[in-house]
This record gives sequence, C-alpha cells and structure tokens, in this order.
Amino acid sequence: MMAIAGLSMLGCGGSPTAPQRDDVFYLHGGGVIDTNESYETYFSPLDLQASDRLPRIVGVGIFHGDVRIGRPVDWNVRSADYTPGHRFISYQSPRQFLFSIYERIDGPEDEWPDVLKRYEADVDQQGSDILAARMPVATANAQKRNYLVKTRVPSKPNFHAFAHEILVRSGHRVLLVQIVHGENIEASADEMVAALKTLTVY
Repeated sequence: MMAIAGLSMLGCGGSPTAPQRDDVFYLHGGGVIDTNESYETYFSPLDLQASDRLPRIVGVGIFHGDVRIGRPVDWNVRSADYTPGHRFISYQSPRQFLFSIYERIDGPEDEWPDVLKRYEADVDQQGSDILAARMPVATANAQKRNYLVKTRVPSKPNFHAFAHEILVRSGHRVLLVQIVHGENIEASADEMVAALKTLTVY
C-alpha cells in the first residue's frame, strides 16, 4: 500500500499556456520504431541528472507536442500510434514494467464524474477488478485520478497482472496513463512517480 500512496500524492497545479515554439530535435537511437516518423521530440526543460534513486531523466514531447513528460533515458518505445482518435505511446522500462499513455475520446468539456464512470464501465466490461479507485495524484497542470486494477491473464497456472491506471484531464483532452507491473512496485515506484509529476498536457 505504500507504493499506492506514493502514486496518489495530492495536488493539482494551474494550467500554463503552451509555448508557441519548442527548441526541439528528433531523438535518435533506441525508441524510434517507425523509419518514417519519430514519436518523440526532445524537450530539455524537463531533463534531470541521475540520482541515488533515479536514472537520468530526459524531457520529451509526444503526440506532436500536445503532451510533455520527463522519462528515464533507458525507457524504450515499445509501440505507438499517432492516428487521430487512437493516439497512444507505450514505453518499456528495464525495471520490469510498462508505462503507456492513451488519448481517450472523452471530451474535455465533459463532467469529471461522467468521465470517471465511463472509464469504470470500460474496466468492468473488460472483466478486470478495481481494487482502489479515484485517488487524487499530483500532476504538473491537469487533474488526475488513480485506480489500481487487477486483470486475470489466461495461463497455467493462473496469473494476475496489476496496473495503476490514471485518468488525466486538462482543458483540451483526456488521457489514460496505464502502468502495468507485478505485485510489488517498491523498487520502481520512484521513477513512476517522477514521470507522472512531470506529465504536462496541452
């Protein structure tokens, strides 16, 4: 439960105006999975040097600059799709978890309780169990609510996957951040929290 508390820090900041222009360049090397497009641009204000608890953090813009995040430099892009209405990007951490960001079709003008109810209905329809719900999470400039979800994975013996699923709502869009992990996340909670705290949505 300590890890859940770490991902559920209270706080919502104001909404800054998106910069008119970023001084960016396309990232190179690992993470580019489409030879015709890079899914990230570099955004240096979110860079952080490595510490005793975290690897080096590199700032990136995703979804053509609509979202920015500081993520560990050794995360790799596992899959991505920027098709309008279906945008997502999924990272794999060498610390054994997946960190994915999906753009939902909920309208930013929709009432927050309605957005939460639709998401909860989606989870129920998929046959997953919500173990904890609607926990506030700290963020750079948007509202967030955190859920802990358990899903049975068909296998022998039976296996359960756990995920923190965080709904993020700004004045322009609604996102779902999905962190799929094992039962114990103590060793990697710091980098999960660091990424969530830098997540900025325009």
